[in-house]
Amino acid sequence: MRKLLQHIMWLLLIVGSGSCSVNRYLPAEEKLYNGATIKISKASEIKVKEASIQSKLSSLATPKRNKRLLGEPYKVWWWYVIGQPKKEKGFKAWLRNTLGQPPVLSGDLNPELNAQNMQALLETEGYFNSKVSVDTSIKKKKIKLHYQARVARPYQFGPITWQLDSSQLARDILQLPKVGSLLKTGDQYNEKKIKAEKARLVQLLKGKGYYYFETEHLLTYIDTNHSNYTAAIYMSLNQPVPVTAKTPFVINQIIVYTPFTTFKPLPDSLVQTLPQHDGIYIYDSSQKFKPDVFARSITYRKGSLYSLPELNKTQARFYSLGTFRFVKPQFTQATAGADLMNVTYYLVPYQKKKLQTEIGGFTRSNSYTGGQASIQWADKNFLKRAQTLMIKATGSFEVTANDSLKDNNNFRIGIEASLNIPRLMVPFRTGNNLATLPKTNFPLSFDWVRHQDLYTEKYFNFRYELSWRDTITREYRLTPFSLTITNTANFTNAFNLREMIDSSLKFTLPTIVIPSLGFQYIVTNNPVVKKYSTFLHTGVEFAGNILGMIKGNNGYFSTKVGNAYFSQFIKAAADFRYYRRFKKELTWANRLVVGASYPYGNSPFLPFSRQYIIGGANSLRGFLPRKLGPGSTQATESQQSAFPQIGGDYKLEFNSELRTSLGGRLKGALFVDAGNIWMKDTVLYTKAGQLSKDFYKEIAIDAGIGLRVDVNILVIRLDLAIPFHKPYLPEGQRWTFDTMKFGEKDWRKENLIWNFALGYPF
Repeated sequence: MRKLLQHIMWLLLIVGSGSCSVNRYLPAEEKLYNGATIKISKASEIKVKEASIQSKLSSLATPKRNKRLLGEPYKVWWWYVIGQPKKEKGFKAWLRNTLGQPPVLSGDLNPELNAQNMQALLETEGYFNSKVSVDTSIKKKKIKLHYQARVARPYQFGPITWQLDSSQLARDILQLPKVGSLLKTGDQYNEKKIKAEKARLVQLLKGKGYYYFETEHLLTYIDTNHSNYTAAIYMSLNQPVPVTAKTPFVINQIIVYTPFTTFKPLPDSLVQTLPQHDGIYIYDSSQKFKPDVFARSITYRKGSLYSLPELNKTQARFYSLGTFRFVKPQFTQATAGADLMNVTYYLVPYQKKKLQTEIGGFTRSNSYTGGQASIQWADKNFLKRAQTLMIKATGSFEVTANDSLKDNNNFRIGIEASLNIPRLMVPFRTGNNLATLPKTNFPLSFDWVRHQDLYTEKYFNFRYELSWRDTITREYRLTPFSLTITNTANFTNAFNLREMIDSSLKFTLPTIVIPSLGFQYIVTNNPVVKKYSTFLHTGVEFAGNILGMIKGNNGYFSTKVGNAYFSQFIKAAADFRYYRRFKKELTWANRLVVGASYPYGNSPFLPFSRQYIIGGANSLRGFLPRKLGPGSTQATESQQSAFPQIGGDYKLEFNSELRTSLGGRLKGALFVDAGNIWMKDTVLYTKAGQLSKDFYKEIAIDAGIGLRVDVNILVIRLDLAIPFHKPYLPEGQRWTFDTMKFGEKDWRKENLIWNFALGYPF
């Protein structure tokens, strides 16, 4: 404590001496700028808080004063002490620019202009007749500005009236939808809204063929009424409007050019000789694509009005194929008519076939860390239909420092293949007008896993999956059929001995078949102009329903298909995330995960591969994987070692962290995690692991700090967490505040949980 006080005293001395030295360096007629105050005096009718108005005006109080430490401009002191360098790029110049900062002096100020800008800003938001004045105060060698803003009662939008002629353009403007209009009678006047409304109208007109129409072709008049504080809006065309801007264009020719050598339009004599498919001219000199690839991607045809929304949709559909790395449409007026437009799509495909190898490391949520090598072959234009065929072989090893898994390393060999088709493979025609091209995916995989001290597992999985988007932000995934088969064999003597002691280990023995169907809904809301974003991923899965009706059952693990028990369950989950950006480098991130299931018939619990897990670097960071739950119990050491994973039939989890920048690529975070998992039955664990009405007493809680290094392509993360509420302890002893002993090695080993991972946790 004594040393800390000494350090503080030295710091105060340095800062104080630095301040005195700064005054000595200042030019004789100059004063050092010491910032500004902004005082708001608002009319009683204004509902907005003074702090909000003050915050907006403060951005115009330029320049900003020099950085301060304990109220003193320490960087200015360094600027003067280091002195003027002889070279612009020498060490002295670098040191001066790094440690120092040029002084902001009274000669750099223009307070009257700032006051005018503040007054203008108030008027753009409807505070007409407001006044902003400025005074100065000088103390020693420092000058301070004092702005006084008298904010008048705001005006509201009055009636919005169009003043138009009888042209086709005028008639089309009057027919534009009012839904979505940003100008509403009674709302507070705002110039930004007027500009945004003009941009909205232009976008709508571009959807009706008006290719050349822009915002400068619209005029807005404002008529203020001082008696009722309203501003009537009159909108009209900015005459004379060019003929091309008044013309709704019709598509004449659609041409696809791949691969192209120049952006010059193809001569009409050549276009007329090109093959056509569904009215589209195709110049595919290498004959790499079937014509229907282009027909399914382009959403409009010859004779349709030019439409910017359809143009954007077509662009997105081309890119969603995953086959083209460059897509550029070019519109040109046709010579065949004054209102006709030709469009040429210039396309550059990716390399058709690609072979790549990867060697790298990874961390898993189950506390394993390892290395992996893979070789992958892909054909991005399989059968010339923009289908992607991928075949991949993988080999990996996994190790862990988790005591319960010590010496139980994993070795994995896997092979997978997938065929991705850019259409919905269903017996009816659909998906033609979606924002992106729908996909049908057929993944097939087989994994061989050796748990060194236990047994060998074999996993087989096949899915028939349909995915589509109705907007850029909403995705749907329907899995009409999924089949998973797990087989366990080659048990070691060590495992057999453990099974004799713990009978629950027998549930790792049976071969399991999981026939299922499922549906997922994913929505991302990431507005560019707003300070928040959200993400929602929900899903439901039904397994074994039809087999259960056909085969029936007489209780848990009573019915087989061939030599395997089939699983029966209903499972649903939701993952919701909310991000709030307070400043450029300060973000509040939150995640809520809720999972529930109902195993029934042949299944007393969810199959291990479908169970909810908790703990680890991407979950509750104060608890190691396999060490938490279910409920108020803990899995035995034999279960932690032998079960493929320690999971549950139900899950509740909440995570919250405050992320900020520590300078450059280094980021920091403060976080808190809470949650647990529970079982439906007591077959695997004791009754303490079963979901009950007292589940809220079994919520685990931890908190901690994190460091992250952002190297653009990935984020390297190190989090340190401490458990504050341990549900597996006896009631009354679960909070750990009274038992914290940072000075004891054993306590630190058990309670200071380090998490190393790649990427953010959510």
